[in-house]
Amino acid sequence: MDVLLLNPPAANGVAIVREGRCMQRAGAWTAVWAPISLATIAAVLLQAGFTCHLADGIVEGLDTTRLLERFRRLRPRLAVINTATPSIVSDLALAGDLKKAFPGMVTLAIGIHPSALPEEVLRMEPDLDAVVRGEPEITIREAAERIQQGQKLAGLPGLSLRQGKEILHGPEREPAELDALPFPAWHLVQRELYRLPFRDQPFLLVATSRGCPYTCKFCADATYYGRLFRQKSPERIVKELDWIKTKFGITDFLFWAESFTLKRDWTLMVADAIIASGLKLDWVCNSRGDHVDAELLTRLKAAGCWMIGFGFESGSQKMLDLMGKKTTLEQHRQAVLLAKAAGLMVTAHLVLGYPGETKDTIQETIAFARSLPLDYAQFYCAVPFPGSELYRRAKAEGWINTDDWSRFEQNFSVLDLPGLKAEEVMAWRRKAYRQFYFRPGRVLHTLNQNASPAALKNLWRMIAQFQDWIA
Repeated sequence: MDVLLLNPPAANGVAIVREGRCMQRAGAWTAVWAPISLATIAAVLLQAGFTCHLADGIVEGLDTTRLLERFRRLRPRLAVINTATPSIVSDLALAGDLKKAFPGMVTLAIGIHPSALPEEVLRMEPDLDAVVRGEPEITIREAAERIQQGQKLAGLPGLSLRQGKEILHGPEREPAELDALPFPAWHLVQRELYRLPFRDQPFLLVATSRGCPYTCKFCADATYYGRLFRQKSPERIVKELDWIKTKFGITDFLFWAESFTLKRDWTLMVADAIIASGLKLDWVCNSRGDHVDAELLTRLKAAGCWMIGFGFESGSQKMLDLMGKKTTLEQHRQAVLLAKAAGLMVTAHLVLGYPGETKDTIQETIAFARSLPLDYAQFYCAVPFPGSELYRRAKAEGWINTDDWSRFEQNFSVLDLPGLKAEEVMAWRRKAYRQFYFRPGRVLHTLNQNASPAALKNLWRMIAQFQDWIA
């Protein structure tokens, strides 16, 4: 049986960043999230004997017509559509196009948004048959098996579906055993299209763990992967890295996790396993500011890590407390200093416009970022993504100023808070970027970090786009 795995074309030709806390924090890395999710689903389906076809409409620059043309000679019976909040309307519209092209096909949607709002999503698009709640691999494999055998999908764990005028919800699904999942089916992906920011080198992701026990109020990730922290074994991670390097010749990686350093002993074992393997790799990871120390960071550097991203969220202790971050500014400052001492590049990720924010606390955040020896800083607008505590509160308080889901991405603020309107937050965000990056020392530092001709060419292109954007 043929199965289509699709990242839909960009809405109106504009690629929209996928949501989710760690996805947001990844900045320019986000484009590859959909392929690793779909490639892992494909690997599970291939293992079960299905034939899979994968297309990333955004990265491949496909419109709906060209995407459907690619598969017109097939007779697929199942399509899996990757979705996200800002592109949810256009993503779901693909279900109707698929039904017309392939009568009798079953269409499923995956993602944080449908996991959080399954009934609303199913009512949005009559040609969408079902949504997967939470992590999708095993649910989709079992759905494909039922479809192939002519069985009903009702009652399948992890699945919500439309049956007549009713929407039925199967029971919750138990979390997957990560070491039991096969390596992603990267051979189905146009790997040459996924390039490192600045370096312009091909890279891939290795998903090292799932789940996060923390309860940051802006985060929706628990809706998808849950709060139980599950990690792959160090041996499995090294095998996957070695396999990708040997099979595809790729040596640059992003270690994909809510936070790579949540379990210190495990993180050290992963680093030691990479060192012991003799693999020469370059990789990037993310972390909380309270989960690193000098020994850990030095070991990460020895294992090939060259940059670490910290989710600091704010430079105001008041705002950190309101967000439920459970960290301090001093922990964040020490994390940067220790990472730089270990020889790592550092990116800080900061959120503006969370409830309780004022012009003074925004200025504190900008000043905090400027005071640190950071290599890069990313400033985001706080977005009430479905599945987060922020969404539930903002909806109850009437702070959300639009019902246009396309505005729910971190270039925009959709929250009109008491004393701080959405337009003001966006203006402060542009100011934050200007004040952080447009300093003589900062410009020189960025040029030094990108000294090769290829890197400089890529940097100039990114600067031109950046100047356009902040204007």
